Amino acid sequence: MTMRNLENITIHQFRGLKDLELKNLGQINLLVGINNSGKTSVLEALSIYCDPLDLKNWLSIARKREEFFSSSRTPPLDALKWLFDKETFQTGTIVISGDGKFANERMKAVYEEIEEILFGRATKPMVFMNEQINEDDEEQINEDGDGLEIRKGLKLRVELHEFDNKYPDVVEEYQLWDNDFRLSGKSTKREDKLPVSMVTPTSHRSNIGQIRLLSEARFHDFKTEVLDLIRQMDNNILDIEILLSPESISSRFNMYIQHKKLGLVPVVSFGDGVRRLLHIALKLVSVKGGILLIDELESTIHTDALQNSFQWLAKWCKEMNVQLFATTHSLEAVDALLVANESASDLVLYRLEPQETQTRVVRHDWSRLKRLRENLGREVR
Repeated sequence: MTMRNLENITIHQFRGLKDLELKNLGQINLLVGINNSGKTSVLEALSIYCDPLDLKNWLSIARKREEFFSSSRTPPLDALKWLFDKETFQTGTIVISGDGKFANERMKAVYEEIEEILFGRATKPMVFMNEQINEDDEEQINEDGDGLEIRKGLKLRVELHEFDNKYPDVVEEYQLWDNDFRLSGKSTKREDKLPVSMVTPTSHRSNIGQIRLLSEARFHDFKTEVLDLIRQMDNNILDIEILLSPESISSRFNMYIQHKKLGLVPVVSFGDGVRRLLHIALKLVSVKGGILLIDELESTIHTDALQNSFQWLAKWCKEMNVQLFATTHSLEAVDALLVANESASDLVLYRLEPQETQTRVVRHDWSRLKRLRENLGREVR
């Protein structure tokens, strides 16, 4: 059997997860468990592990849970800190390891809180790490008085350890500031970055990047397959196009669906089911050869459309060599995936069971899952 991008993953430290192991991963990996068992945290950890040097990805993941609460969003540095297992009030650590075709065997990230005191434009800043300002510092501050600025930030260190000697171990360090949050740092192009993207229960409601994703699908000659999927929700859909409305006063293009009964209609006018399946299809083509993460897989998809939609998804994950990790609360979704997949290596279910010191994981491959559901009617969530 061909080795997968990820064969095994251990999340040693991430948010509230400790030493969580997912062994013998499949093409499609389903995460189930009670609320707050850590299912979404596993997806977030995988996204960081697959793309550990992209700070934009870090911030995106840190804020995924509050995508549509812009008026009360957590400040960037505070959001980042919540990704870490906090060892003290001022430091935190992430450690994730794995094996497979992906070259990174282990990634470790550590943050430390720092403070910078600015004494005016001509004076160099003083940086304090995990320290309180002492009396001499206070005296200097009082003397300069005017133009004083104290700001807080993080020093972030990311270490990557790899399987072979093709690349040396990588260490990157970044300084991030509360009142000057620019995602700076070295732009490192590495062959071992694994394409990864995450779909949340609400991300299909944003138009940001959708046109680019549709264009990418078109250039990969994948538009017909995208249409096949969204027709599971509405078989009157004929086509999808990028157009500039003649009535628009701006130069902004939008996505339109050619509908048998309604004519040309903006995608945003359709229900969540169509829009979410469209978003999943477009994300799939963008991570060819990589990892797709879907939180609440069954969300907005009508029960009648689950089986055909999941058969499409299973087929194209195989065709595009994409490993899927998805969470679900739905037994209907589990049963539909059983029908959509054909062997133990295609579908694996992991039930997360939180305990005092770590999260226990119960693994069911396709054969065992089929027996539990079809023959015994067992609850597996």
